[in-house]
Amino acid sequence: MKKLITIVLLAGLAAGCATSPSSNLFTLDMAPSEAAGSPVNIAVGRLRIAESLHNKRILIKKSPTEIEYYAAAQWAASLDELLREKLASEFGPVDTARQTYVLSGALQAFEQVDMESGNVAHVKLALEIRKQDVSQYATPEIAKTYEVTLLVKGGSAGSVVKALSTCLETAARDIVADIAALQ
Repeated sequence: MKKLITIVLLAGLAAGCATSPSSNLFTLDMAPSEAAGSPVNIAVGRLRIAESLHNKRILIKKSPTEIEYYAAAQWAASLDELLREKLASEFGPVDTARQTYVLSGALQAFEQVDMESGNVAHVKLALEIRKQDVSQYATPEIAKTYEVTLLVKGGSAGSVVKALSTCLETAARDIVADIAALQ
């Protein structure tokens, strides 16, 4: 009788493990957008990531006071790594003959926001931009928050990730334009 109970319990546990949802891994679209490129070099320095974004799962802001995460969708790498790689792709290759600027700051939002009118992707970067070889304590050339929202087409995590990639492309374009205005 004990053997039968043990076998039934083990079979039940094995079935539970076999039916657990698998995670879908996502990354940003690392191909540079058509508007990519910069007349100067832009290096990505230290970027702090908001605590709620340290989770590998994709964040959903349900209301101004409630967040949750996609149950079976997560980032394939840390957001810090994905953000750096995407921005580097957008800023283009390094040319040693050009002036170099370094951006640093914080990723404050990188999320789906649920709204009555539809879900939006929301990216918010608070950045300081300085010439290379200038102390991080010196007054920045630019201190600005770049915030982009975009309506998500479709209800899947993949649709949200695509929209977040597009938001970063827009923010990168704005950063390039602000730095180019300094020239």
